[in-house]
Amino acid sequence: MKDFERKWIRGGPAPDEPLVGSADIQSLCDLDGSFTVIREMRPFPFGREAVIPLVATIVLPGLPLVLTVIPLEELVKRLLGALL
Repeated sequence: MKDFERKWIRGGPAPDEPLVGSADIQSLCDLDGSFTVIREMRPFPFGREAVIPLVATIVLPGLPLVLTVIPLEELVKRLLGALL
């Protein structure tokens, strides 16, 4: 850390050391890339965009069967009661 500060913050690189291709900056960039990956991780590998079509695909084919057993008015009352 002291070498990095001396080289890049205070005085610049030594005369015999090339500025381009330095391992200091590359290591710092790699470390930032690692932190970026960790910061963007999610607890589940899927989001709302994937769940909604999946639920619709599962529920819609069974809806006609449910409507033959439970009247539409009763079903709407139950759904609204569950949501509110």
